Amino acid sequence: MKLERKVFGKHVVHCHMCKTPSLREVIHLGMQPHSDDFLSDLRREEVEFFFPLRLCTCTECGLLQIDYLVNPKILYQQNYIYESSITERGVNHYYQMAKEIAERFSFDPGKLSVDIGSNVGVLLTGFKKQGFTVLGVDPAETVAEKARLNGVPTLTEFFKRTIAKQIAADHGLAHVITGTNVFAHLHDIDSAVEGMKELLAQEGVIVIEAPYALDLIKNIEYDTVYHQHIGYLSVRPMQRYFEKFGLELFDVSHHSIHGGTLRYYVGHVGSHVVESTVKDAITKEIDFGLYKQDRLKEFSQAVMQQKRDLITLLNELKADNKRIVAVSAPAKGNTLLNYCGMGVHYLEYATEKSSLKQGLFTPGMHIPIYDDSRVLDDMPDYVLILAWNFAEEIMSNLDEYRARGGKFIIPIPTPRVIE
Repeated sequence: MKLERKVFGKHVVHCHMCKTPSLREVIHLGMQPHSDDFLSDLRREEVEFFFPLRLCTCTECGLLQIDYLVNPKILYQQNYIYESSITERGVNHYYQMAKEIAERFSFDPGKLSVDIGSNVGVLLTGFKKQGFTVLGVDPAETVAEKARLNGVPTLTEFFKRTIAKQIAADHGLAHVITGTNVFAHLHDIDSAVEGMKELLAQEGVIVIEAPYALDLIKNIEYDTVYHQHIGYLSVRPMQRYFEKFGLELFDVSHHSIHGGTLRYYVGHVGSHVVESTVKDAITKEIDFGLYKQDRLKEFSQAVMQQKRDLITLLNELKADNKRIVAVSAPAKGNTLLNYCGMGVHYLEYATEKSSLKQGLFTPGMHIPIYDDSRVLDDMPDYVLILAWNFAEEIMSNLDEYRARGGKFIIPIPTPRVIE
């Protein structure tokens, strides 16, 4: 049977935001599987598809992005099992975010809050607590159904202009539109932003939150790069992009979650005072060298060194007959495992808090996944924390393992052992 290339994805040469043919490669992370496509035992015997994973920069607007886009139906509507409510820190972050937005803008009770890529509804649950009427939009039925069971009405759709029109007709205009760790995932980003503008009340606010590109480069967070993440956001390209649609970026704030996250506040032009944080952030990006090829080359070299250092560390431990497993199996962890070629010859198994992943195998490397409790039952010598952005919480949850002599390996930004 002949398979059409367009079914799987496409290589792009134009910038995702400014549309100029100005992409330049920063680093090639190899051929990688869909990082959230965890495999059943039966599917391990089937053909597994791999796609090029190249991080590029737009020499025109400065947006960091990948240049091969996997079909979104493959990414989000086949076996999608990412849940946003696994960690206590994550849940608290989203509840606090809803509280801060509610208090800052003081919208009347009952106003509509729409979350794009709402997952299991954690953020919208926070907005419900603040008195908002809520509606989620997420293309993955697996998580959308969980959200409904959690009391969060959810449309199983890709957000775009036509869906925004439907929401406005059925529910009225939204005073808050959020997108946390999703704006960079949008394939038809222009239609999504047109929809946001059309759905937003005049005095309303769009709040986008995503890992910050400056932190990614500074802290060698290359595992943040995977096919769901098309763009890696920073203030300069975001400001220019929203201007194209008659919208205004009026504030930004930095948060420590996910290795460094930036929150972007956007509204209709003139509806909100533009804070100095926007100009200050752009100045900081320029001074750091985020848009300079030499700085990006340094990042690429640091990534390759991190790979060598991590492999060397694990080889030394294995030569000393030490047993190593992975704790947590996030999408970012699969970028790292596949880039470094770390399968069961290094890691006997992985453990996960998410019941949806337990009993499956990691994409590409096919490492079996068990419940977190296996670590205490089995007591391996070392655990590699793949969700390093939640390392403190994970190590706290494994206090007993540590007390019994277990050691942790944190891979990013440089591999280090914590006893």
